[in-house]
Amino acid sequence: MARFTARAHGYGLVDWSADELDAYASRLLRDHVPGRRWVPHRSSSCRECGESWPCPAAAWAGQWSHSVTRTEPRPRF
Repeated sequence: MARFTARAHGYGLVDWSADELDAYASRLLRDHVPGRRWVPHRSSSCRECGESWPCPAAAWAGQWSHSVTRTEPRPRF
């Protein structure tokens, strides 16, 4: 898969493939979770890094995961 330059949370600009970025975002979403049951309008912190929820790592990973659309390769005939 082709590599491209993107900004990854905690790394800055990286030359990774989309699969590598997907895996990194998945790992962040798995590890960075609210420290207790999250309720809107109630303060909570991230269990992994301790920052206010949603923490920057989870916010970046969520944006990456939800903003990228992949097209399936078309068969060549």
